[in-house]
Amino acid sequence: MPHSVKYHWQQLRIALRHAWQNGSLFFILAGLVLLPVWFYPHIQLKSIVQDTLFVIDISESMNVRDVDYPNPQTSRIELAKLTVREAMSSLPCGSRVSIGLFAGDEVTVLFEPLEICQHFPAIEQVVAKVSTDMRWVGDSWIIRALISSIKEADKRKLNLVMVTDADEMPHHSAPRLTELLEIKGKVKGLLLGVGNETPQPIPKLDGHHQIIGYWTREEAVLEGNHPNLLAYVKELNLGEPTPDGLLDEVGEHLSAFNQTLMLHVAQAAAMQATHIKTPTDAMKPLSNNELKKEAIAERDARWIFGLIATILVLIGWFWHQAPRFFKKSHK
Repeated sequence: MPHSVKYHWQQLRIALRHAWQNGSLFFILAGLVLLPVWFYPHIQLKSIVQDTLFVIDISESMNVRDVDYPNPQTSRIELAKLTVREAMSSLPCGSRVSIGLFAGDEVTVLFEPLEICQHFPAIEQVVAKVSTDMRWVGDSWIIRALISSIKEADKRKLNLVMVTDADEMPHHSAPRLTELLEIKGKVKGLLLGVGNETPQPIPKLDGHHQIIGYWTREEAVLEGNHPNLLAYVKELNLGEPTPDGLLDEVGEHLSAFNQTLMLHVAQAAAMQATHIKTPTDAMKPLSNNELKKEAIAERDARWIFGLIATILVLIGWFWHQAPRFFKKSHK
């Protein structure tokens, strides 16, 4: 062995012996153990998870400001978004989450399921940006939208949580549940109802989400909700009043949470239904064990390396203090 190599080897042995004697070797090992933490290591563990597709109603009636949380005159869509955020934060790590929007009878899934803890900040930002401006059609058919949501959730093996005011447009006197009954129990789910049961005017918003007016009976007819009245309303001159009683059957310019429809729909789909006034109201039904399952899920493993490093640091500290302790005990 060359003299220089032998010399360096001896110096290394001396340094290691000294590090062992004063306990600093454990601190070095703790630092080395923490290196993998920078690469966000994960492990596969058997876990209790709630894989969930959250579907938010973005129809125009969700702009009605008849919610008292977190402030008076809050819109239904804001309560829906706050509820989804709180619901997501309550899910156990390893759960997969996706977000969907519905208007008309269609549901659009914004992204494929993502692990909630690792991707929570990004998913939270997506939910925060949801707006009724994103709707692609003005009408809404709750039953058809629920059927579409069930199919999307089943495709991805997810539970379904839909937040809606259950106010169909146009209004129907009796729901047709046949198609929904055919897929009853297909997925486990929960319907969360938002809004007041007292009919309220549906606001029109500008680009800054400020109210600039409200829908009228005449405009509701022009949207095609009452074909029998369409021809007459089209003949009206601008500002011309409609004869009293002619449009009494029109109610689509007003909106209320339709609890009766939501309960019928939930029963037909074998789902739970809850009318919520704050996000907290959704937490109990969401924690139902029927919505949970055991699965192999990817979990953050950084805590393991942190625990090992902490143990090594404690050993190093006690190792360093041990000689002083024994010296005191022998006096």
